Amino acid sequence: MNARYAILAASFSLGTALMAQSNFDIGLFPGSNGTLEVKVRPADDFDGIFSSLVFSLRYDRNSDLQLGEPLQPADVAPYMAVTRSGGLRQEGSFDYQVYAGFGFQNMGAAGVNWEAGKEYTVLTIPCTGTGTVELINDAWTGEVRNNADYYVSLGGMDRTGVIYRSMVQLGGDDDAVIIQPNPNQGEFMFSFTSTEPTDIKLEMLNALGQTVYTERLREYQGTFRKDMDLTAQSNGVYYLKITRGNELSVHKVVYR
Repeated sequence: MNARYAILAASFSLGTALMAQSNFDIGLFPGSNGTLEVKVRPADDFDGIFSSLVFSLRYDRNSDLQLGEPLQPADVAPYMAVTRSGGLRQEGSFDYQVYAGFGFQNMGAAGVNWEAGKEYTVLTIPCTGTGTVELINDAWTGEVRNNADYYVSLGGMDRTGVIYRSMVQLGGDDDAVIIQPNPNQGEFMFSFTSTEPTDIKLEMLNALGQTVYTERLREYQGTFRKDMDLTAQSNGVYYLKITRGNELSVHKVVYR
């Protein structure tokens, strides 16, 4: 085989390998000592060029949460250096922080080979305060001017997967229920964490005791998040009842 055909064959082989590479998924996890850990999970083994990474975190602006200077594992930074992309931005009741990274070094050349299905920490973020942080794709991140939806490029090709774990509650009681914003204009989010598999019943009652929302979760474990819209109801005071096993908690929601 002459040199020209050898180059063409090598190019075809490389192109086939890149086309065969599957997506990277991303998740947000609680770390030690009040930190957040951002992890990626490749669908296939990967030791090529981790070209680019973009993701966004959001949290309630009325909370006392603060995100510190991000840190990276020493063995990750050389081939995927992730930093804040701009300053803290505000939209509605939320603060947003966008992060971005770029890589040019072949991971295999550095002796790194990520295995399919395993999780790898690419960023650790120290935090102070109490509240809920979300790794999010929403209307704000999706706007062209913000360009802040989750995105991954491998070898220069889009290999964006899914956000498979999106929320972490920092500080306070692990069983605490977060309602934000509260008071609100009829639209709000509530969340809580179930550390063990538990049957859960959720109810939203108006001031007359009438049920306007109900849901059951069977053997649920993990962080539950629900976006509520009461704008079809009358404004006033509502009560969120959460029954976890034999334990009942009631939480006041004010729709102005």
